[in-house]
Amino acid sequence: MPYRVVGAVSFYERREVKDLLAHLRLVVNPDDDAAFRRAVAAPRRGIGEQSLEVLARWATQWGWSLSRTAGAASRLQELRPKSREALEQYAAELDATRAELKDLQPAEALRAIVARTGFEAFLLEEDETGPERAENVAELINAAGAWSEEYGAVVSDAAAEEGSPIERFLAQAALTTSAESEQGAGGVTLMTLHAAKGLEFPVVAISGLEEGLFPLSRADTPEALEEERRLCYVGITRAKDKVLLSHATARRRQGDLRPAFPSRFLDDVPPALVEQRVTRPSWGLAREPRRGPKPGTRSLELVIDEMAQAAGVSDVTPLFRAGERVRHRRFGSGVIRRVEGRGRELKVAVEFDDEGVGLKQLLAAYAGLEKEWE
Repeated sequence: MPYRVVGAVSFYERREVKDLLAHLRLVVNPDDDAAFRRAVAAPRRGIGEQSLEVLARWATQWGWSLSRTAGAASRLQELRPKSREALEQYAAELDATRAELKDLQPAEALRAIVARTGFEAFLLEEDETGPERAENVAELINAAGAWSEEYGAVVSDAAAEEGSPIERFLAQAALTTSAESEQGAGGVTLMTLHAAKGLEFPVVAISGLEEGLFPLSRADTPEALEEERRLCYVGITRAKDKVLLSHATARRRQGDLRPAFPSRFLDDVPPALVEQRVTRPSWGLAREPRRGPKPGTRSLELVIDEMAQAAGVSDVTPLFRAGERVRHRRFGSGVIRRVEGRGRELKVAVEFDDEGVGLKQLLAAYAGLEKEWE
C-alpha cells in the first residue's frame, strides 16, 4: 500500500537502528569495515576517531579488515596502551559474539547484542531522547521476530542456500530501506499524534490502542496519563467522517508474541457510536475482546507462562499435536503431520492445503502458526 511519512525519519534510517544493525552485520561478516566503524562507537568504548584512523592506516597497509587489525592492536605502538587494550578487547568480543550468535534467528541475536553491549542503557544515558530511541530498538527486535514468523521459520536446504537467518533478514532490511526512500507523495499519510495537531482528514486510523502502548507504559503518573488521553482525543477529532480505532489481542514485545489488552481509552468512547468488528485471534487467546486483568487477579500472560513452564517449553511456543489444523500468514491453512523437538527447537511439519506450498517444516517458535479452532 503506497504511503508517505510526515515529519519523521525513515525507521531504518534512524541512528540507533543503523547502529544496532551494524552490530548484527558484524556477526555474519567480520570484514565489514563500515559496520565496524559504526558499532565500535555505539556504545562508546574509549576508542576515538584518531585511534580509528591509525587502525585504518595499518589495516590498509597490511591488507586486513579493521576487525582483524583490531585483534593485533598490540603491534600498533602509535596508539596509547589503553586504546590498544580497548581495540583488542573489542575484537575478542566480536569473535565470541559471532561464534555464539551467527546461527540464531535475528530477533534472538539482536536481544543478545543489546544485553551484551549495554545498548539500551547507552541510549537512556545519552540524552532526553533516550526512551524514544530505546522504543525504536524494541521495535526493530519486533520487526525481526515478525520477519522470522513469515520467512525465517522454514527449515529447508533451499532456505539455507540463501544464507543464515540473520543474513536473509539483513538483506530484507536493506530492501525495506530502499523501498521507503522511494515512497512518493500519494497514498496513506503516516504521522505521529503530535504532528497531527491542527490537521483534518476524511478518515483517520489510530492503531495500537493497547495498555502499555497507548497509553504508554511509562505514563505512570496522573499527569502523564492525562497527556496521553489528550493525545488520543486529538487523534480522534482529526477525522471528518470516520475514525478507525484498532487493537491487537497479541503483539510482539522484544521479538516474542505476548498477549495485549485493549486501551482504557476505548472505554471512554460512547458505545452507541461504535461499530465493532473482531478479526481472527492468535492462538490461545479469547475470541471476544477483553480488558486487562483486575487488580489482584492473575493475568492471561502469567497463566500462559505457567502452562508453558509446566510443559517444559518456551513461553512463546504453543503446544501443537499431529493432526491439528493450523494457519500461517504466508502459506495459509494446513494440517500438522509431524512434531519433533521442544522449546525453541520445536519443529512442526505442516502439509498446507495449497498444493503449490505443499509440506514444509517450520520452527514453531517463529512460524506464528495459529490453531484453527472448530
